[in-house]
Amino acid sequence: QPGAPPPPGVRLPRRGARNILVTSALPYVNNVPHLGNIIGCVLSADVYARYMRQRGTNVIYMCGTDEYGTATEVKALSEGLSPQQICDKYHAIHAQVYEWFDIQFDHFGRTSTPYQTEIAQVYEW
Repeated sequence: QPGAPPPPGVRLPRRGARNILVTSALPYVNNVPHLGNIIGCVLSADVYARYMRQRGTNVIYMCGTDEYGTATEVKALSEGLSPQQICDKYHAIHAQVYEWFDIQFDHFGRTSTPYQTEIAQVYEW
């Protein structure tokens, strides 16, 4: 509802404030994330988001798993699973690993959700 406060834990842009959207490269769901994924990707974005919040900036930190592509299909074939099962399995593993490292996403999503797919198709060239 317009003007209503967001649900607890949900960050939204604030009118009249400095708002920053932070994201990082979306890791593929074809394997367990390794230190290179964490250090070179999500950790640096997490550190930046924390730094900007400490400076009083409203920050929304979003990331997620990239669930499209040949790598996902190949991994599914190698594990005898469907691409959807691979996506479900490795998205959960990624979320657990990032939680263990205390990476503090405001939203950790998936490229395969209907809403994300709809948005991506609007901007398709």
